[in-house]
Amino acid sequence: MVDGAADHGQGSRVGADARPVWRGPYDGFVLERRSPTTLTAAFQRQAVLTVALCALGGILVVGVISSASLAGLLLAILLGVLAVLRAVLPVRAVGALAVRSRGLDVAVLLVLAISLAVLSSSPNL
Repeated sequence: MVDGAADHGQGSRVGADARPVWRGPYDGFVLERRSPTTLTAAFQRQAVLTVALCALGGILVVGVISSASLAGLLLAILLGVLAVLRAVLPVRAVGALAVRSRGLDVAVLLVLAISLAVLSSSPNL
């Protein structure tokens, strides 16, 4: 057991998410696990998706203020970057971006990126 962890219902397993917390002069430092259901933990698990959604918000603002074709090209670039990230990062790092097998995810993202770039660069848009 780890420093009274069983006394506080924390179990004896210590992971990377455990941190020492001062519980007073009688208990001393107790290893406390962070809850995986907090908003901060969710953002850390889905960091790639969170950054992509923030970039998507910026692209939407560019599309409203500037032009739809520029926003389409920026969205195609974002999809290409996401395809590269899906290809090189492990499943745990990309989070919800990993839906199918790695090759199929990359292929779908690249086809969408290329198609959107072609449509965005076409005249009369």
